[in-house]
Parts: sequence; structure tokens; C-alpha cells
Amino acid sequence: MKKNKKMRQNTKIKGGQIMELKDNVFYSPSEFAKLRNCSVPTALSIYNLQDFPSEDFGKEKVALGSAIREWYSKKRKKEDY
Repeated sequence: MKKNKKMRQNTKIKGGQIMELKDNVFYSPSEFAKLRNCSVPTALSIYNLQDFPSEDFGKEKVALGSAIREWYSKKRKKEDY
């Protein structure tokens, strides 16, 4: 059961295609929004969180897939933000 939950966390089925979070790929906020099925403004707000592992690459923020996976693995409380 735990494995299935982890798989659901890291994949998104859209239009019959499976989108998977890959460890060695950098994701922009727009790619992250598609992967997590959220809006781009929501993705940008996540990328701007102090503890989210994003970095500036030119004029855009990016985050490494493995760092995103690690960030999601930590428990957080809503009142912390």
C-alpha cells in the first residue's frame, strides 16, 4: 500500500499518458504545474517558498526532480507558512 501511495505522489495520468517526476531533470514552474495538476500561479507560490529547493536559472526558477521528491517527503504544517 505504501508503494502505491508513493507512486501516486510522483506520477500524474493525463490524457492516457503517465507523467513521472524524474530525479535528474530540472522542472520549471509551468512543468511542475502540469505534473501536479495545479495552476502556474500556485506552482510559482510553491517555488517561492523559503524551504522549496528552487534556484534561479536565467530569468526562470527551476528545481531538480530529486530535490522536489525529497521536499515532498518531509512533513509540514499549514501554519508553518
